[in-house]
Amino acid sequence: MYEAIREKALGDQKAGLSRILATFDWKYNSKRKPDHGDYWMVTAGDLTLPWNLQLKPKGDRTLKKLAWAEQEQTIDEVGSTYTIQGFDLNYCGVIIGPSVKYRNGHVIFDPDASENTNAIRNRTLQDGQKRKVASQLLPNELNVLLTRGVNGLYIYAVDDELRNVLLRSVN
Repeated sequence: MYEAIREKALGDQKAGLSRILATFDWKYNSKRKPDHGDYWMVTAGDLTLPWNLQLKPKGDRTLKKLAWAEQEQTIDEVGSTYTIQGFDLNYCGVIIGPSVKYRNGHVIFDPDASENTNAIRNRTLQDGQKRKVASQLLPNELNVLLTRGVNGLYIYAVDDELRNVLLRSVN
């Protein structure tokens, strides 16, 4: 998937902007470095790439002012809903992380496997009650990612059962 997206982004000018995205299921903290290594990483199958906004633009300072997907170095990063929401790509590769699973004939969302604290924490409603909203926000996160590719979409699911059902549906 990564090589296909790189080829679309770098080799075919008609393909234009193409990037890898993922559900927010891997640790990331923009305020500090990880304990091990220089970057917060996304690992799925044999692919390991840094999370978004970590690689520095090469050359011209004006590149920093561009949106994440428009910066050249981001072809070697994995974007999230926070860097891609409201932005369309021509081709998109989406890594569906461990928070999305397939069990007993249904896609389910597992908040315990998500690192998106904005989606999985309790929310205080106007009446003062606290409520979990992950069951609504995690599907929305996936929807944002799956709808970014205008001309094409590549998908990799970390969950074995989900990956197998997706592969069977293609055939």
